[in-house]
Amino acid sequence: MKNMMKTYLGNDYSKNHLRNFCLYWLKGMACKPAWEDTDEAREAFDKWRKENDMDCLYFDGDLRADTLMSAWTIIKWVAEYLNKENGRKFTKCEKDLTLLAEDRDAYLPPAHELVKLLDRFLELAELPCNYILLPDRKMNNDRYCFRRSARFRMFYDQVPATLWHVFEKETLGTYFLDENGEVDEESVTNWIRREKLEMGFRKKVLKQSEVIPLAKEISPRRGKMLTKESELREALTYMIRFLEQRRRALNRNKATDKAVARLNKIFEIMGPYGGMIETHNPRTWWTLCCDIYDETEMTKTMAIYMSGGEFYDYVMDPRFFVTVKFEGGKAVDVTIEEFKEWNGFGYEIVDKDGFRYGICKSKEPVSLRSLFSEFMNDICEIGPYLTSPKAVYRTDKNGDTKRVRLKKRQS
Repeated sequence: MKNMMKTYLGNDYSKNHLRNFCLYWLKGMACKPAWEDTDEAREAFDKWRKENDMDCLYFDGDLRADTLMSAWTIIKWVAEYLNKENGRKFTKCEKDLTLLAEDRDAYLPPAHELVKLLDRFLELAELPCNYILLPDRKMNNDRYCFRRSARFRMFYDQVPATLWHVFEKETLGTYFLDENGEVDEESVTNWIRREKLEMGFRKKVLKQSEVIPLAKEISPRRGKMLTKESELREALTYMIRFLEQRRRALNRNKATDKAVARLNKIFEIMGPYGGMIETHNPRTWWTLCCDIYDETEMTKTMAIYMSGGEFYDYVMDPRFFVTVKFEGGKAVDVTIEEFKEWNGFGYEIVDKDGFRYGICKSKEPVSLRSLFSEFMNDICEIGPYLTSPKAVYRTDKNGDTKRVRLKKRQS
């Protein structure tokens, strides 16, 4: 998946990730509309956020998007700790952001252990692993500061506090209530799994009592302003470990760049709405099929499979369900939602979380990424689908499928 920080900053992007964040905030501030409590102002703000907020950029403008871990909060706390002797305070204003962007070493000495940890965190924090999709956009502000109860609570976007309070009816659990007004724990755990946040729980047991704290002396039920070096070090270590694990989890069902390039080769022959490619040896190389199930302006949900049946629906093995994001008519990002295969006795399914169901159940996640790469390799490099197909059928935007004449290959 693209690094949206790199896309947003363009030529101003660098390996100095603190500078990247400061320039990103400065660029957003420069075009942010003035706030007024009117429908027009709210609409203008939403439009600005869709085009300038990193979380929304990662989710195609979805306003339910949120940053998992606040980059500015930890930057501020580390900078203030290291400059406490002169009482220097930092705010997210143009002056301070410019200072940190242009002369970071004066305030954050690179040799200091906390700064090394901060740099590693910020490197991860600009990647997809630091962005989530909430059940409701109102939860965005509530994760930092919960005001909608008799008791005022500060959570600071700290992940343990989020994971603990989604089970609490009086706080973030309000976004997961059932018809009786109680927290629906199944909805909570489904959201946690969907967003791949399991690494925030001991042994990935999704219970409130198993939430891993940010630091040894900090209860996961509360957010805390960090002022001690030990707390900052433990918190940064937790945050880095969490994002590294989440990055691996997200990549398990993201197609590799090579697999995406191979998929584009298939689209070049089939066309943008799918179709079929028959081979001269159907006993060994079944018909390759691609069916589009849902389509938006930028994405398509489809099934890609090999079929040995007369009408291409009797046997489908293997079959992948994927969501494909397009830019300029080319697939740029592929999420593998499910994999299905026949083992001789029945179908086995690997779901989007990487778990296998059927006769052979897996205790550890299976890599959908690897399975899809192997399939694309079989189709594009080993099989005859692209080099010498017998017949190609293309589906148009209305769902009608017709055979197309193949161009003769030049010798």
